[in-house]
Amino acid sequence: MLSIKSLDEIVIMKEAGKILSFIRKELLKFLKVGISTFDLDMIAFNLMKKNGVISAFKGYQGFGGYICISVNEVVVHGLPSKTRILKLGDIVTLDIGIKHKGYFVDSAWTYSLGSVSNKIKQFIENTKKSLFLGIEQVKPGNKISDISRAIAKFGNKHN
Repeated sequence: MLSIKSLDEIVIMKEAGKILSFIRKELLKFLKVGISTFDLDMIAFNLMKKNGVISAFKGYQGFGGYICISVNEVVVHGLPSKTRILKLGDIVTLDIGIKHKGYFVDSAWTYSLGSVSNKIKQFIENTKKSLFLGIEQVKPGNKISDISRAIAKFGNKHN
Protein backbone atom coordinates (compact mmCIF):
# COMPACT_ATOMS: atom_id res chain seq x y z
CA MET A 1 0.00 0.00 0.00
CA LEU A 2 1.28 3.46 -0.87
CA SER A 3 1.28 6.20 1.72
CA ILE A 4 1.20 9.93 1.13
CA LYS A 5 4.46 11.48 2.29
CA SER A 6 4.70 14.65 4.35
CA LEU A 7 6.76 17.62 3.17
CA ASP A 8 9.47 16.69 5.70
CA GLU A 9 9.59 13.12 4.37
CA ILE A 10 9.83 14.39 0.80
CA VAL A 11 12.74 16.64 1.79
CA ILE A 12 14.58 13.65 3.29
CA MET A 13 13.92 11.55 0.18
CA LYS A 14 15.25 14.37 -2.02
CA GLU A 15 18.39 14.55 0.15
CA ALA A 16 18.80 10.80 -0.26
CA GLY A 17 18.40 11.10 -4.03
CA LYS A 18 21.08 13.78 -4.19
CA ILE A 19 23.47 11.65 -2.15
CA LEU A 20 22.76 8.64 -4.36
CA SER A 21 23.35 10.71 -7.50
CA PHE A 22 26.67 11.94 -6.09
CA ILE A 23 27.76 8.38 -5.22
CA ARG A 24 26.86 7.14 -8.72
CA LYS A 25 28.76 9.96 -10.43
CA GLU A 26 31.83 9.37 -8.26
CA LEU A 27 31.68 5.62 -8.86
CA LEU A 28 31.59 6.22 -12.62
CA LYS A 29 35.11 7.63 -12.39
CA PHE A 30 36.28 4.07 -11.58
CA LEU A 31 34.14 2.21 -14.12
CA LYS A 32 36.96 1.21 -16.44
CA VAL A 33 38.40 -1.80 -18.19
CA GLY A 34 40.51 -3.89 -15.78
CA ILE A 35 38.66 -3.22 -12.52
CA SER A 36 36.90 -6.04 -10.70
CA THR A 37 33.27 -5.73 -9.73
CA PHE A 38 34.39 -6.40 -6.15
CA ASP A 39 36.65 -3.32 -6.24
CA LEU A 40 33.76 -1.22 -7.57
CA ASP A 41 31.63 -2.54 -4.71
CA MET A 42 34.27 -1.53 -2.14
CA ILE A 43 34.55 1.94 -3.68
CA ALA A 44 30.76 2.26 -3.46
CA PHE A 45 30.87 1.16 0.20
CA ASN A 46 33.48 3.81 1.00
CA LEU A 47 31.45 6.50 -0.78
CA MET A 48 28.38 5.48 1.21
CA LYS A 49 30.33 5.58 4.45
CA LYS A 50 31.77 9.05 3.67
CA ASN A 51 28.28 10.33 2.92
CA GLY A 52 26.67 8.92 6.06
CA VAL A 53 24.37 6.41 4.36
CA ILE A 54 24.17 2.63 4.36
CA SER A 55 23.63 0.12 1.59
CA ALA A 56 20.05 -0.94 1.00
CA PHE A 57 21.29 -4.26 -0.40
CA LYS A 58 24.08 -5.54 1.86
CA GLY A 59 22.69 -8.41 3.92
CA TYR A 60 19.19 -8.20 2.43
CA GLN A 61 18.08 -11.82 2.06
CA GLY A 62 21.76 -12.76 2.32
CA PHE A 63 22.98 -10.50 -0.50
CA GLY A 64 26.74 -10.05 -0.13
CA GLY A 65 27.36 -6.82 -2.03
CA TYR A 66 26.89 -3.17 -1.19
CA ILE A 67 25.66 -2.57 -4.75
CA CYS A 68 24.47 -4.84 -7.54
CA ILE A 69 26.71 -4.98 -10.60
CA SER A 70 25.31 -6.82 -13.59
CA VAL A 71 27.66 -7.51 -16.49
CA ASN A 72 26.52 -8.64 -19.94
CA GLU A 73 24.37 -11.78 -19.56
CA VAL A 74 23.50 -11.03 -15.92
CA VAL A 75 20.11 -9.37 -16.24
CA VAL A 76 19.74 -7.91 -12.75
CA HIS A 77 21.14 -7.98 -9.20
CA GLY A 78 24.63 -9.19 -10.08
CA LEU A 79 26.81 -10.05 -7.11
CA PRO A 80 30.22 -8.30 -7.04
CA SER A 81 33.16 -10.66 -7.52
CA LYS A 82 36.95 -10.49 -7.27
CA THR A 83 37.16 -12.62 -10.41
CA ARG A 84 34.76 -10.62 -12.59
CA ILE A 85 37.16 -8.19 -14.28
CA LEU A 86 35.57 -5.67 -16.63
CA LYS A 87 36.62 -5.89 -20.27
CA LEU A 88 36.32 -3.70 -23.33
CA GLY A 89 32.85 -4.08 -24.82
CA ASP A 90 31.16 -5.10 -21.55
CA ILE A 91 27.68 -3.84 -20.77
CA VAL A 92 27.55 -2.94 -17.07
CA THR A 93 24.55 -2.02 -14.94
CA LEU A 94 25.25 -0.33 -11.61
CA ASP A 95 22.29 -0.74 -9.26
CA ILE A 96 22.80 1.37 -6.15
CA GLY A 97 20.40 1.51 -3.22
CA ILE A 98 20.93 3.46 -0.03
CA LYS A 99 19.16 4.11 3.26
CA HIS A 100 19.19 7.70 4.52
CA LYS A 101 17.37 8.79 7.68
CA GLY A 102 15.06 5.78 7.45
CA TYR A 103 14.22 6.17 3.75
CA PHE A 104 15.41 4.07 0.84
CA VAL A 105 16.31 5.28 -2.64
CA ASP A 106 17.50 3.13 -5.51
CA SER A 107 18.88 3.82 -8.96
CA ALA A 108 20.13 1.59 -11.76
CA TRP A 109 21.98 2.81 -14.85
CA THR A 110 23.55 0.86 -17.70
CA TYR A 111 26.84 1.74 -19.38
CA SER A 112 29.02 0.30 -22.11
CA LEU A 113 32.79 0.05 -21.80
CA GLY A 114 34.26 1.13 -25.10
CA SER A 115 32.75 0.33 -28.47
CA VAL A 116 29.64 -1.78 -28.71
CA SER A 117 27.41 -2.62 -31.66
CA ASN A 118 24.78 -0.17 -32.84
CA LYS A 119 22.15 -2.70 -31.76
CA ILE A 120 23.47 -2.61 -28.18
CA LYS A 121 23.73 1.20 -28.22
CA GLN A 122 20.12 1.42 -29.41
CA PHE A 123 18.99 -1.05 -26.75
CA ILE A 124 20.60 1.00 -23.97
CA GLU A 125 19.18 4.25 -25.39
CA ASN A 126 15.67 2.81 -25.74
CA THR A 127 15.79 1.50 -22.19
CA LYS A 128 16.71 4.98 -20.96
CA LYS A 129 13.93 6.57 -23.05
CA SER A 130 11.38 4.13 -21.65
CA LEU A 131 12.47 5.02 -18.12
CA PHE A 132 11.87 8.71 -18.70
CA LEU A 133 8.50 8.03 -20.36
CA GLY A 134 7.53 6.13 -17.22
CA ILE A 135 8.76 8.95 -14.98
CA GLU A 136 6.60 11.41 -16.96
CA GLN A 137 3.58 9.43 -15.75
CA VAL A 138 4.43 9.93 -12.07
CA LYS A 139 1.95 12.67 -11.20
CA PRO A 140 -1.09 13.20 -9.02
CA GLY A 141 -4.08 11.17 -10.14
CA ASN A 142 -2.09 8.60 -12.11
CA LYS A 143 -1.74 4.98 -11.12
CA ILE A 144 1.25 2.65 -11.16
CA SER A 145 -0.36 1.04 -14.21
CA ASP A 146 -0.01 4.36 -16.10
CA ILE A 147 3.74 4.17 -15.54
CA SER A 148 4.03 0.55 -16.65
CA ARG A 149 1.73 1.15 -19.64
CA ALA A 150 3.94 4.00 -20.93
CA ILE A 151 7.06 1.86 -20.57
CA ALA A 152 5.46 -1.20 -22.18
CA LYS A 153 4.03 0.80 -25.10
CA PHE A 154 7.44 2.23 -25.96
CA GLY A 155 9.23 -1.05 -25.34
CA ASN A 156 6.86 -3.04 -27.54
CA LYS A 157 7.18 -0.50 -30.34
CA HIS A 158 10.99 -0.51 -30.19
CA ASN A 159 11.53 -4.20 -29.56
